[in-house]
Amino acid sequence: MTEAVSKVVLVLMKSPEADATLDVLRADHPEVAIDDAGPYWQLQHSKEILIDLARVGEELGEEISLSEWLVVMSSFVGRVETEPDFFRVTSEMLQLESA
Repeated sequence: MTEAVSKVVLVLMKSPEADATLDVLRADHPEVAIDDAGPYWQLQHSKEILIDLARVGEELGEEISLSEWLVVMSSFVGRVETEPDFFRVTSEMLQLESA
């Protein structure tokens, strides 16, 4: 039997919001791989990608809400957890671990 590969992926449309997100990830989470995919950015990590929207807003020069940020998030692979101030995609089984 083979083991499942745990990898999470986020795909962002190129935009000022995506650029600010990448700047924050490069500074705070340099272990996240960032690949140029034409009109999109593809972000990959083995376990988790956490987007701190307050930090993205600081980098952008204005506050950004989760709903505004989600406009540039095209796709993801993994399990999502959201709060008003962050977006997280993880390989964890969130519902099982919180029980």
